Amino acid sequence: SLSAGLDLPGRFLFAILTLMMLIANLVFMEEAVYIYRKIPSSKRSIIIWINAAAPVMATTSCIGMWIPRSTMFTDFTAAVFFAIVIHKFLMMMIKECGGQKLLLRRFENGHFTISTGPCCCCCLCLPRVRITRRALFWLKLGTFQFACFRPILIFLSIVLWTNGNYTLYNLSPTGAAIWINCVVGVLTIIGLWPVGIMFRQVRKVLNCKKIIPKFALYQ
Repeated sequence: SLSAGLDLPGRFLFAILTLMMLIANLVFMEEAVYIYRKIPSSKRSIIIWINAAAPVMATTSCIGMWIPRSTMFTDFTAAVFFAIVIHKFLMMMIKECGGQKLLLRRFENGHFTISTGPCCCCCLCLPRVRITRRALFWLKLGTFQFACFRPILIFLSIVLWTNGNYTLYNLSPTGAAIWINCVVGVLTIIGLWPVGIMFRQVRKVLNCKKIIPKFALYQ
């Protein structure tokens, strides 16, 4: 077994990491109880989704640590959840501004600064985009495509892996891993870009909600 092959420092490290995972889940459960008691029902779901990111990542990582052959499945679970959380984070910022209608009314004469990370942080010459319903739709579409296509690509990699056509560490041009990973990387950058654009616009409005440390944590 895996534990039998570990030396004393290895067992100690595994025990510490497992304990950290359990603590993360206990903290989340306490947060979930608090949210159900104190937060309005219109905001509960989205906040619980976002707060669940840490325990889900910790749990899937811990399972993959103890059962190495499950790595593809734990990675798939974590990737799906992470992609959804990115979309939820964007929707949370819109909701915290009072919803789409109130946000458009508040910033009706404003402009989105699109020269921001992770996609175009060095392209300072890019024009600013007027804040309209159409621009907001494209931002939501940017995170939604990530939540939609990343799980599909990870599922495809699992199918290829079960058939022996996908090796996680085979990054040769003839292997499927490098191409799938490159596409996932591009989708990730495109998915994170709208979140950066929206955060840059609403950070002052949501300063009372402690949005800056929350955004820094998820970055």
